[in-house]
Amino acid sequence: MTIQNKRILFWVRAGAAVLGLALAWELFRYFCFPAYLIFPLALGLGYTAARTFETGQMDGKGRLFPCCAVFALLLAASAVIGGKVDIDHKRLTYFNADDLPFFAALALAAFFVSAWLAGIVFRHPLNRAQERGASPKKVWAVCSAVLLASWLPCLLIYYPGSVSPDSLACIVRAIGRAGLSNQQPVFYILLMEPFLRFGLAIGKSLNFGTALFLLFQAAAMAVMLGYLPGWLVKQGCPLWTAVLAMVYFTLNPVFPMYAVTMWKDVLFGGLIMLYALNLFDTVRSGGETLKTAGGMAWFLALNVLIAFMRNNGYYIIFVTLIVLAIVYRKEWKRFAPAFLAVLIAVPVVQGPVYDACGVAQSPFAESVGIPLQQIGYTVTHDGTVTPEQRDFLDQLMPLDEMKTAYTPLSSNGIKFHKDFNNAFLEKHKTEFLKVWAGMLAPNLKNYLKAYFLETVGFWHVGTSNWVLYYGIGPGYGAQKAGLSQTNLTKLLDTARLEKNRTRIAAAFNSLQIHIPILRGLVNIGFLFWATVFAAFLMLIRRKGKYLLAFLPLLILWGTLMAATPTFCEFRYMFSFAVCLPASLFLPFFPEKSLSGKKETSSALS
Repeated sequence: MTIQNKRILFWVRAGAAVLGLALAWELFRYFCFPAYLIFPLALGLGYTAARTFETGQMDGKGRLFPCCAVFALLLAASAVIGGKVDIDHKRLTYFNADDLPFFAALALAAFFVSAWLAGIVFRHPLNRAQERGASPKKVWAVCSAVLLASWLPCLLIYYPGSVSPDSLACIVRAIGRAGLSNQQPVFYILLMEPFLRFGLAIGKSLNFGTALFLLFQAAAMAVMLGYLPGWLVKQGCPLWTAVLAMVYFTLNPVFPMYAVTMWKDVLFGGLIMLYALNLFDTVRSGGETLKTAGGMAWFLALNVLIAFMRNNGYYIIFVTLIVLAIVYRKEWKRFAPAFLAVLIAVPVVQGPVYDACGVAQSPFAESVGIPLQQIGYTVTHDGTVTPEQRDFLDQLMPLDEMKTAYTPLSSNGIKFHKDFNNAFLEKHKTEFLKVWAGMLAPNLKNYLKAYFLETVGFWHVGTSNWVLYYGIGPGYGAQKAGLSQTNLTKLLDTARLEKNRTRIAAAFNSLQIHIPILRGLVNIGFLFWATVFAAFLMLIRRKGKYLLAFLPLLILWGTLMAATPTFCEFRYMFSFAVCLPASLFLPFFPEKSLSGKKETSSALS
């Protein structure tokens, strides 16, 4: 290194140290964390700032700084806006000039840290193993068995499993005590029906059928999640990546608890992961995997399962298939008929076929939760409403009742209120949307505040809510339906078993609240931004076509941002937690692993 370069490097490091101290001080003023953390934070920020300069010299493609700048600005904006949301008092305060220094400091800090992390990706790629040490299929089988074995104790402790009010709504429909409705996806209800009816048919209680289905669900999840370690081995990744993925799936308490919780979101998360990996294989093979009968059949099957497992699944596959068709437009004669068949068949089944079978459609109110919240906020805060708009809204729900029913963090207060006229809304969908749109311009601030309050948990790292459902709770009719928490093991007396259940809940609450780094694994905002950053890393490496693998997750997030019924619901974003290991590993794949090498099958071999 020349003397001139040494001088430049000295001044860069000196400037970085001063900048790091200034940023640490500004962040301290805003967050009010303990004073003894200022200097460690300053050292860390100064180090990352200096490394940013060195990393920039490694970037021969010119995308590092622009991509990191955009990511940093988005992350800082989410932190500033989210920090204005007061969850306890359910309100959003105004922005002021005092927020600008914090925004600038946080954006700079995020820029340096993201550039430093990008440098790690540049310097430490996942080099392909020289020799494959294990068969991917064997790794898949072993990992699936290990996952199932590690999750089963939760089924025994909470036998027959965890059943929430939404779960009970599925159960009573599956056993014929209520008519089928697609408010809870019919496919999930039909999936559990054979297990529940079998238990009743052989003289067992509803507990037995519920546990039988949740055993099946846990096994299915173990097979789907166990696929990822085998897939990593197949890609030529070092064996420790598979081990790390297994540690994550076995030790993260969300997975054993969700595996035995009767929610459609659980299996949906596994399907989204398989879909993302299949899309990566498709891009890497240059579309070759879809040119075989088996490859296309498996891909279409995933699309159909996703579309029927959750009601927003169709939007995910619709956008993904359209983008895929554009990317491989030269093969449109081969791909278009199959894609169109799925995109047409799903709404036909969920529309006319369901109607012919007497299946009730999901209420329109479920898809307009955010417009309802924006109208509710405007009415509650005496916003601008014309006489014509007021007359229409009064027929939907008396405005005085709407003021008392409105809750800033969930649309359930309005749409489940006894005076909410759902039948009127079903008959006047277009008029409702016109009224909502007509109120937008004169009530823009109210609409924005209502939107931020209703969605804050899906983009703000500092916001959290409940994550796990423990067993069978009282007060919503599960016991009347024939479900009860049972001591199946007989190895522990009931009192000790209940004590262990309490300890599990306390341990998870401690993880969620008191462990700074690990609690990000159960925080929606962290999972979202970690996934977005991984996508930005792919852009930095000029591997934009591989963003197809991230597309299902981003569309899922988009549907929630458009129609979430509540401000923060982890299970809705469970797919992000399932895909996290894959999302974080993909940017580390070396260039030769992203070269578009032709492969004819995405199955493990």
